[in-house]
Amino acid sequence: MKLKIGSNLTAALSRTDGTQRWLAAMMGKGKSSVNNYVNNSPVSADDAVSMAHVLDDDQFSQELGSLMLGLIKSFTGSKIPTNMSSLLDYDDFEEDEEKQYLKARHIRMVISNPETLDDQEREVLKTYLFEKLDSTMMDLTVLTAGADRLGTTLAALLHERMPTYVKMHYIRREDITWSQKR
Repeated sequence: MKLKIGSNLTAALSRTDGTQRWLAAMMGKGKSSVNNYVNNSPVSADDAVSMAHVLDDDQFSQELGSLMLGLIKSFTGSKIPTNMSSLLDYDDFEEDEEKQYLKARHIRMVISNPETLDDQEREVLKTYLFEKLDSTMMDLTVLTAGADRLGTTLAALLHERMPTYVKMHYIRREDITWSQKR
């Protein structure tokens, strides 16, 4: 799989105060390779992952995860504020909207029905899932901004929290080996 990540890479280098020369050296590549990537030459998945590790920038990692795997990422549009207080207001709004739709449209009843969903139920459930997605992406936006405010990354916070999730039986101990590599 080859990706074009020029604008994402340029933004990540800017956010991390990195240079193309520095990134190339950290990756063991020539500066021309990184320059090509900045100018939208296709990059291999391995090189993209290497860049993400070197840059250690949540937004860049989320962009790559979204491009490569279809993972959820933070909101980054111009309407999204950058300060934590305003982000929490947006988060409250999205969570309230999701909860209101859950109750008003009797989503628990729809999902507990063992029968095949009819067209109306499918539409109601899909709309609820859109509301849930809005809320989840806003949660991720708040988490990313909060980690940045702490001078860390979302991955580092997750690594620190993993033992709690294991203790609470939310994650199996054998499933956390990936986080031990950080």
